[in-house]
Amino acid sequence: MRNFTVNQDLKEIVSENLPWEKFFNSTVVVTGASGILPSYMVETFLYLNETFDANIKVVGVFRNFEKALKRFSAYEGRRDLILIKQDVCRPFDFEGDVHYVIHAAGQASPKFYGKDPVGTLEGHALGTANFLKFAAEKNVKCFLYFSSCAVYENLSGTTADENFVGSIDSMNLRACYPIGKLAGENFCVAYNHQYGVPFKILRIAHTYGPMMPLNDGRVFADFVANILRNENISLNSDGRAERPLLYISDAVRAYFKILLEGKNAEAYNVASEEYISILDLARLLVNLFPEKNLTVTFNKAIADGYIPAEKKYDARISVDKLKSLGWKQKYFVREGFARTVESFRQTQE
Repeated sequence: MRNFTVNQDLKEIVSENLPWEKFFNSTVVVTGASGILPSYMVETFLYLNETFDANIKVVGVFRNFEKALKRFSAYEGRRDLILIKQDVCRPFDFEGDVHYVIHAAGQASPKFYGKDPVGTLEGHALGTANFLKFAAEKNVKCFLYFSSCAVYENLSGTTADENFVGSIDSMNLRACYPIGKLAGENFCVAYNHQYGVPFKILRIAHTYGPMMPLNDGRVFADFVANILRNENISLNSDGRAERPLLYISDAVRAYFKILLEGKNAEAYNVASEEYISILDLARLLVNLFPEKNLTVTFNKAIADGYIPAEKKYDARISVDKLKSLGWKQKYFVREGFARTVESFRQTQE
């Protein structure tokens, strides 16, 4: 049975005024399909099948079979969802027509940057190249690439639109993530130029919501885990750094709007218009649940392998290009995190 909050989110996503019929009677390959963001897209396709008898076949590709089975346990036995275990660093093949490829695979959590920088870099660069080659062979209608606003390195004091060019220190170990994403973006450009593969790029900022892994090392996931375990929230910094935290249904509505109505061979930032400091987020979560009598403390130890990002107190991401497509943010942090915590409570009951 589907989580109640997730079901509400899916209903809201599908109610967006979009030409959903473009997906009808098609096959969509989604890599990294069990991740929080692409899995919501997978569930949206399945919800379209339930709502409109859309006859969409979804092929989920992932590396961790047990994680995928758990994530999609509510859909066991369905014929419109095919799960395939594969490392994206190896060439991929699938028999039959494929109309869309959504490439979201790759290690995104900071806890991997110190433990597995090679796997992080290879997954984003080589994985993207492999699935672009597959997309070229299948003559797909669109290749949607999950990139990141992390490509805008050294952003302090700047508002980055899609034309902003950052400066990444290739000698910094943490650069394995943004450089891998940039390599993936340029592979998109190269395959479009040489083989005519149509693509669109999502430059994604911090996104949270139901079903997110609570142990992935990002502060907003840690804070939600603290609330659920009735623990005080402990910071390992002064908490002044700000983040544009976007609730997942707002993000996924943006992904589909870009996929269906965005311009070919272009990138789009997907971020919140609201910024909140890490300290204020911790205080907000504690205040949302006063009955727990929790507090905010400092000096939490940094997890093994975690490489913190530079503190960017005044960096901003422009979403004007996304808004020009008609996208509007609905959920801001107070309501978004209340929904997120409630969704986890539902699964615990």
